[in-house]
Amino acid sequence: MSLGKEVNETVYKVIGSCMEVHKIVGPGFPVEFYHKALEIELADKAVQYEEAQSVKVKYKDVEIGSVPVDFLVNECVILMIRSDEQLRDIEVQQILRIMSQNDIPVGLLMNFGNTKVQYKRVLPSRQGSSSPPMRKDGAMLRPLAYREMGRTREGNPLH
Repeated sequence: MSLGKEVNETVYKVIGSCMEVHKIVGPGFPVEFYHKALEIELADKAVQYEEAQSVKVKYKDVEIGSVPVDFLVNECVILMIRSDEQLRDIEVQQILRIMSQNDIPVGLLMNFGNTKVQYKRVLPSRQGSSSPPMRKDGAMLRPLAYREMGRTREGNPLH
């Protein structure tokens, strides 16, 4: 299942905005600096967003809490920003679960902590499934897999 044109355009604008922020601000500052700069950049590009949005976390269809995400862009892209040495797999799993439980098709995890901006575009491998896969007896199957794109050369162990 392919993503809609509007979603892809939103992702493109968000990634471009993050690259512009990184180019001007530079690497390694506190994440709050990049957050404020992204607010300015997204507004300049007329991209609709909600900042510091809380999204639901569920267990067996019962809300057990909420977790903040940095930006919810056009109600179709979750953007989480970091300023660390590298992105961690647990952050990818967290954004994947948030996406699946809130019917959001794309997640972006951006890292401003290196000389080049590092990002992961997270897409569920089971498109169309709004909840984690369950067996007939109600037990959950393995964690959802994901497809990622956009790792920088520095973040790719093959180079």
